Amino acid sequence: MKKQIASILLAGFLSVSASIPVNAAAADTKMNDRIKIVIDGSVDTYADAPILKNKQVFLPLRAVAKELGVSNILWNSSERSATLQKGDTKIYIRIGSTEANIDGKAVQLSVSPFNSNGKTYVPADFFGQTLGKRVTWNASSNAVSIETSNKDKVVEVLKGLETGDPAAALKWISPDKYIQHNLAFADGRETLVGAIGQLKGAGVTYDVARVIEDGDYVAVHSLVNLFGSKSAVFDIYRFENGKIVEHWDNVQPLAEPNPSGHSMIDGTTEITDLDKTEENKAFVRKFAEDVFKGGNIAAMPNYIDGETYTQHNPMFGDGLSTVMKAFEGMAEQGIEESFYEIHMVIGEGDFVLVVSEGTFNGIPNAIYDLFRVNNGKLVEHWDVIETIPPKDQWKNTNGKF
Repeated sequence: MKKQIASILLAGFLSVSASIPVNAAAADTKMNDRIKIVIDGSVDTYADAPILKNKQVFLPLRAVAKELGVSNILWNSSERSATLQKGDTKIYIRIGSTEANIDGKAVQLSVSPFNSNGKTYVPADFFGQTLGKRVTWNASSNAVSIETSNKDKVVEVLKGLETGDPAAALKWISPDKYIQHNLAFADGRETLVGAIGQLKGAGVTYDVARVIEDGDYVAVHSLVNLFGSKSAVFDIYRFENGKIVEHWDNVQPLAEPNPSGHSMIDGTTEITDLDKTEENKAFVRKFAEDVFKGGNIAAMPNYIDGETYTQHNPMFGDGLSTVMKAFEGMAEQGIEESFYEIHMVIGEGDFVLVVSEGTFNGIPNAIYDLFRVNNGKLVEHWDVIETIPPKDQWKNTNGKF
């Protein structure tokens, strides 16, 4: 998870310095008291006011970082350095240095931090570069806005399942509308909050491997340990006006590594080719329509990158020939497999998730397939398959999809 979260953080940079009017520099001291800090829509007031210095807004490190969920800040007086800890992520900065360090990766800051009256100040865009926040400057209201990404909101909610703390769920899930497609739970935020409370101290772990965002949708691929039972899980959340309003998931017990030694969770995590998102989504949808729904096994070589194809399905090994033989073998053994509807295609860069509905030997299943695309070919695949229970066992009426 640490590598994935670090990648998210490093992608979060948005500078505010270029948006500050040039003539503001002449009134640095006068403007300081009027600069507002707006965090996720709430205006916060701090004893240590922001400082405008050389046309750059600086914010009090300790006060703002704690508001953004940093659990621990250690000051080293001999080094004149600060170490911040948020979850699994460790951030290191030094006074007078423009180089920060995030989990061993060097990151260049726009300007160096400094001390004023015993307090450490950092450029406002520091919180974008290191914590993945969206940082913007509103000149008309003299306000620095710091916003949590939808990816981070989802991860915070899921990590609350580990701690038994419902704070993130209460903060990020809409109190008025929460449509639930996990058929074991009723609609509404309070149902989830109650479940989180029951998990406190139960030793639950939610190890996030991949997070992809597509418009109002965020999909998460995780390894979950619940009461000693491990599962591969996909969660999908839909947002409206910054709040979570709908949730889908698919769960499968974690199996042993497949014949090629790959687990249901390991493999590539870094998202690349962001400029090819729509192209890759269209390609994967075409594959799903042609091969999964259409049953055109002979067309697989048109989509899959030969024997370099990395497989994470627990039953099959790597390579195009292996997956083709597997599909042909199921038909020969009389195993009836049918994909009859593709419900969602969610993608970011080279990762594309397909949510389908089908049957295996007449039993209805929800099928989540995650593909990684490179140079117009499928190069890696993960999946999670869950049997859909009979309607008389459903706790809501929304259906699995």
